[in-house]
Amino acid sequence: MTQANYSLKKRLLKWISIPVLVSAALIFLIAYIFSWHEIEEVYDAQLVHSAKTLLQLTEHEIREQESINIGTENPNLQHRYENKTAFRIWKNDRIVLQSSKAKDFINVEAPPGFSKQTIKEKPWRFFVFIDAKNNIKIETSERYSIRYELIGQLMTSLAIPMAILIPLLLVIVWIGVRQSIMPIISLSTEVDTRKIDDLTAIKGHDIPREIMPLVDAMNRLFIRIGDSFRREREFTDHAAHELRTPLAAMKTQTQVLLKKAYSMPECRDGLDNLNATIDRTTHLVEQLLSLARLQNDIPPMEKTNLSHLARDAAEQILPVAEMKGQSLRIDIAPNVEIEGHPDSIYILLHNLLDNAVKYTPQGGNISFTLDDGKKIVISDTGPGIADSDKSRVFNRFVRVDKTGQVGSGLGLSISQWIAETHKASLTLKDDQPNGLIVELSFR
Repeated sequence: MTQANYSLKKRLLKWISIPVLVSAALIFLIAYIFSWHEIEEVYDAQLVHSAKTLLQLTEHEIREQESINIGTENPNLQHRYENKTAFRIWKNDRIVLQSSKAKDFINVEAPPGFSKQTIKEKPWRFFVFIDAKNNIKIETSERYSIRYELIGQLMTSLAIPMAILIPLLLVIVWIGVRQSIMPIISLSTEVDTRKIDDLTAIKGHDIPREIMPLVDAMNRLFIRIGDSFRREREFTDHAAHELRTPLAAMKTQTQVLLKKAYSMPECRDGLDNLNATIDRTTHLVEQLLSLARLQNDIPPMEKTNLSHLARDAAEQILPVAEMKGQSLRIDIAPNVEIEGHPDSIYILLHNLLDNAVKYTPQGGNISFTLDDGKKIVISDTGPGIADSDKSRVFNRFVRVDKTGQVGSGLGLSISQWIAETHKASLTLKDDQPNGLIVELSFR
């Protein structure tokens, strides 16, 4: 079972973002725990300090008087936290002094030390200090909401920067990851857009060290493929050359035998078939030689008069068309120039015209035009090519014709290769009511 492909960018983002988010959550949790602990310590210390201060301030008066009057409270000195704090002082188990908020603490008796009490459904923190020698009890208290508010402010002061910085950090990480894998995307695009015959080494510019082993491996693969293609082309070239001589001898012998068997009909049919077979084989060998010759080296480009080449190819094919009683209409714009390889372009035009003449029936019509826009159009009144076969006919040794014409299945493959070498487009279209239109456009 094959493992599904995964996104490297998503995996990197996940491995970076999740630890960042988890770390931020842990920092927030640890900060909360430590802050709460320290706030508890500070506020508890404040309750103890307040109790001791009250004892020192009131101890003398409490021993001499039964009660202490603190007078009327000044409203200008009130604070918003004042109704959240309270104190009470006992002498001989009787309250001698208490704050205004402590009047709500009826029937509330906190044990010595720290304790938590609920008053009117609100949690309070109490501290009770007992002076056993003078029988005095000091009670200080405050609402837990004071502590909650402080811890909330501290956590908010931590959360707001984190809420800003963490998304910013994730964006920076996303941009960084995206930029880091751009060389891989560029490498993929470069390889994907290469022509089938481009086996040059990939340049190592702006490629991460981690990717270089893959690039080196691909370059070594290109070398092996190039060697394989070279050996294939050399074999084709050598084989075609070696076949030309015996085929020429066979052709000569067959023609001699045909002359001798002129009065022998029973032998002439077989010799005619043999002669046609030799013609097909010779045509195949010539096409193989052309393909090997073209593909052995990248043809040098130069300023080329396309009009002259088109006219030469048309004049070369015209006698064959006249022998079949075909009408070949030629309309070539003068002095159309392109950057190209003259010999290759001539082979391309000759192949396309040869196909048009070959597959157009006796007495058919063929049109060959070249306009000022460097566009060549060849139309015929032959059987045409089915839509399902239009892309296949550019492959080597593929023939979809059922008329029995002599052919190797290499002509359109060679034409397509030459067109791609010159960055030209070669397309096949239907001609109405029947036939084929070949369009060749140069840049």
